[in-house]
Amino acid sequence: MLFIKHITLVILMHIPITISAYQGTIESNSPGTRWGHVLVYDQFRDQLVLFGGSRERGIYLNDTWIWDGQNWTEMQVKSPTARGFCAATFHKERNSIILHGGRGNNRTTFSDTWEWNGKQWTQLEAEGKYKADHHQMVYVDYEKQIVAFGGWNGKDVMGDTWVWNGDWQKSNELSPPKRASFGMVYNIKTQEINLFGGLWVNGQYADLWERTNGTWQAIGNPYDNSSLDHHAMIYDEKLQKVIGFGGKDYRRQMQNKTFNINNGLIETLTTEGPVNRHSFGFTYNSKNQLGFLYGGKIYKEDNQLALGDFWKWDGTKWNKIE
Repeated sequence: MLFIKHITLVILMHIPITISAYQGTIESNSPGTRWGHVLVYDQFRDQLVLFGGSRERGIYLNDTWIWDGQNWTEMQVKSPTARGFCAATFHKERNSIILHGGRGNNRTTFSDTWEWNGKQWTQLEAEGKYKADHHQMVYVDYEKQIVAFGGWNGKDVMGDTWVWNGDWQKSNELSPPKRASFGMVYNIKTQEINLFGGLWVNGQYADLWERTNGTWQAIGNPYDNSSLDHHAMIYDEKLQKVIGFGGKDYRRQMQNKTFNINNGLIETLTTEGPVNRHSFGFTYNSKNQLGFLYGGKIYKEDNQLALGDFWKWDGTKWNKIE
């Protein structure tokens, strides 16, 4: 394993910040302002699914919304406990969305696993072996299983790889250094998992990693790229590239860069589009070959402000969805 030096920074989840008013208004026909939610494209039903998140620090939501391409609809269903910073992905074999863990009220870190079948949530596991928030997971086509990494377990940042195909099993593979709040996506073209950046308790990462056939490999040197956390990435099938957006740097400055991974380096494509933010929802509609971004968080005068805007990425530029 490659050991990486760290840029000193206290992880966000330990920074006390005063709360004030939200950014924007909450419309009855939309999910409204929020950060730390999940946004996943349901390939089987051709719709976006948004769940949870927060409008105030430490106070989480448990609502479920569907975007059918024209309108948002709140689903009146029994949902997982209120939470944010979960990991979620579409499972192609089950034709459903799998959601795991997250952070709830009173700083609770969850280990449960849920499934969304388009109509209802079903709890698949109440207390699992893998407890995490601020982690990531993706469905790997050729393995026909979910691969998850890292996160915060309520006491420490983790650096373990886990797999799920009905239950969680900890992998014995050598993994990247422990971290949370990183970007991770499955690259359909190369059949690799791409991981970039993130935080540990005393530092921030600028490194890139790839995982193929159960093996993680560091790509390039630790400081080849600028450090980043709380960003998100998709695989753009039209461009056949991993596309990332937003996050914050080691000075806690919000970013508005749309970037891609090119030959092991982070390359900025544009700064036009959504304003600087982090902890937003970002997913890819493979049918229409569009990326969708919703909400997020900004800082203003040491206050946390939730955003409620909705954007689409067409492979070249961003357009706001009214």
